[in-house]
Amino acid sequence: MNDGTLGNVPERLRERFGVIHSNNGVYSFAYDNYQVDIILQDESIWDCCQDFFDYDPTGNLMGKIANFFGLKYGNKGLHYCYRNEGRVSRNIYISNDSKRNFEFLGYDYDRYLQGFDTVEEIFDWIVAGKYFAVECFRLENLNHSDRNRNKKRATFQGFLKYLDDKNIQSTFKFEDESTYLKLIQDFFPEGNLKEKIEEFDELDRKSQNVYNVFNGNMVMELTGLEGKVLGNAISSYKTYVSETYKQTFIDFTNEYEGNIMENFKEWYHGL
Repeated sequence: MNDGTLGNVPERLRERFGVIHSNNGVYSFAYDNYQVDIILQDESIWDCCQDFFDYDPTGNLMGKIANFFGLKYGNKGLHYCYRNEGRVSRNIYISNDSKRNFEFLGYDYDRYLQGFDTVEEIFDWIVAGKYFAVECFRLENLNHSDRNRNKKRATFQGFLKYLDDKNIQSTFKFEDESTYLKLIQDFFPEGNLKEKIEEFDELDRKSQNVYNVFNGNMVMELTGLEGKVLGNAISSYKTYVSETYKQTFIDFTNEYEGNIMENFKEWYHGL
């Protein structure tokens, strides 16, 4: 769907189906006693997106394996979870080639394309994966939001019951996710992951330098401004810097370092 009318989707759905609900780009409505969700996707990721959403809950379960590699698997393919001080701050694109993504995660893509007749067949396919490990799916090993979501998902709970009922054991033991960085780089060399991580490391270093010499508390102490007015002043100053010096605020501040507050003071008192 790329006919220039995407912006009219909610209105068109309301005209046809009545009340709809929107949440993060997902449009939901009731039809014939079913909930229908419409998720708009770019044509460039259509195949990858289809593979992710087909045969619930394969996408969700494969995503748990990907997480232990330090990756995120979703409808846009594989992304590397770049962490800053232990928290994921960026998702670095790796690949949206489903066949290669499946191969990396240890799953038979050709078998997947044949489809499944039962949910148990899906479960059998998941545990047959090269890197299958029971701990990837235990609720206590999921982050808070993922744990809460999967407590409510009948298919995920069904998979946990399947593991327990059949006494399924792990066939692979994961180490720390940093162990797999080179494996990811070697398998997807076109992703230039090492270079991108170094780029973000440098950007984070510069961002920390900015915070050390220019932050909201320092501006508040100088100006007496608070709340939204303080935020507006900082935002306006950053715009002034980028337009006047033709640099990003981060690069400009790293050049000025200890003199950045003097520059801000001149700008502020000149208003």
